[in-house]
Amino acid sequence: MKLITLNTWAGREKEPFDKFIKDHRDFTDIFCFQEIFNDLDEEYSIDEKGRNRHILKEITEILVDFNVYFCPVIENVYGIAIFLKKGMEVVASGEIMLYENPSYEPEGENGDHNRKMQWVHIKKDRKDFIVMNVHGHWNPKGKLDTENTIEQSKAIVEFIEKTGNIPKILVGDFNLLPETQSIKMLEQNFTNLITKYNILTTRTELYKGNDKHADYAFVSSEILVEGFKALPDVVSDHAPLELQFDVF
Repeated sequence: MKLITLNTWAGREKEPFDKFIKDHRDFTDIFCFQEIFNDLDEEYSIDEKGRNRHILKEITEILVDFNVYFCPVIENVYGIAIFLKKGMEVVASGEIMLYENPSYEPEGENGDHNRKMQWVHIKKDRKDFIVMNVHGHWNPKGKLDTENTIEQSKAIVEFIEKTGNIPKILVGDFNLLPETQSIKMLEQNFTNLITKYNILTTRTELYKGNDKHADYAFVSSEILVEGFKALPDVVSDHAPLELQFDVF
C-alpha cells in the first residue's frame, strides 16, 4: 500500500497541486492532508492571502475513487483530511483534541488555533491498522518544545496506549524539530522514518524560514516499511512524504 502526507499550504500552488494529486491518485491508497479549507460559503475560492477556500471540494472532485474524512478545527471550515481509496473497510474513525484555545480569533493575534489528531481504523485484506493525521501546535517563536507541544505528545501517546497493539501509522506536520523532547516522546512508541531514512529537509524552495523539518511519518513495529522518501514535487512550502508499506 502507499500513503502520501502533505501540508497543502492551503492550496496556494493550485495548478501544481492539482497536477500532483492527479498524477498520484492511481497509485496511492491513502492521502493525509493538512491545511484544508471547506469554506463553501465563501463566494471566491482564492482569498487575499492566496489560500484556496474551496480546496476540499476540489480535491474530492479529483479523487473520485476515494472516500473523504474531514476533521474541522476552526469554525467547521478549516482543518485536516484523510482520503481513503474506496474498497477499504473503515472499522471506526474519530478525533482527539491536542491543543485548545477557546479565545482564538481567526483574524486576530490571540495565539494558535485548536489542534486535533484525526484517526481512521482500517481493515484491508483481513489486516487491521490505524492511520493518524496531525497538524500540530504552532509556536511563533520556532519549532521547539513548549508546554503545549509536550501535552500534545502526551495526548497522542495516550491514544496509542488506549488502542493497544493494532498496527499504527502517524503522519503530519508537527511544527517541531527532530531533536525536541516532544518528538522523542513519540519515538518511544514508533520508528521515526525522517531520522531512519536521513531526510535532510521536509521543506521546499517556497519555504523562506531556517527550520528544515516540520513534517514526520512514524510507524509501529507491526508496519513493514517497503519504502519512504520526501518527494521532489514543489506543490507547497512543505514536501510531500511518500510511504510504501504492508502490515505484518
